[in-house]
Amino acid sequence: MNLSKYLLLASLALGSASVYAEGGAERSRQFWQAFREDQQRLHGDKRQAVAERERKAQEKAREVAKD
Repeated sequence: MNLSKYLLLASLALGSASVYAEGGAERSRQFWQAFREDQQRLHGDKRQAVAERERKAQEKAREVAKD
């Protein structure tokens, strides 16, 4: 077998070793869920940010129109 096949077998063996770890799948799932929540908290929803900017622009336009 050539080197690429050995690397493939090694990566599969290491990847499947996490299955045998106690609670490995659950910990991995919890990590990624917490990561997604942190990213959402930090960066927010882009659509929400656009809507907020549009609302502020409309309020500013109303204030200018009043003057």
